[in-house]
Amino acid sequence: MAVVKRTEREDGIIECLIDSSNILYSEYDQSGNLKLTFKAGTRYLYKEVLNRDYVRFEVSESQGSVFNKTMRKYECVELAPLTENNLLKLREEINEHKD
Repeated sequence: MAVVKRTEREDGIIECLIDSSNILYSEYDQSGNLKLTFKAGTRYLYKEVLNRDYVRFEVSESQGSVFNKTMRKYECVELAPLTENNLLKLREEINEHKD
């Protein structure tokens, strides 16, 4: 279980599709905002995440483990959940990149 696809957009945002038992997707920007999407479709914004903590999260074989040890210390805000359709698209994209 790990990052199956990583994209760095022109605006500097890093997007990752994640094959994890609980986490599907992450977005990290240069100001330290980390948005995580979980398998249930819930989404959270973690604020002022240090780059070293994000890198540790991204390169880990277990994002869930790093999340539990590192990310929970950051202030977070719950975002609107993904729709079932968008959640399904993310799952399908992850499955396409796993092979």
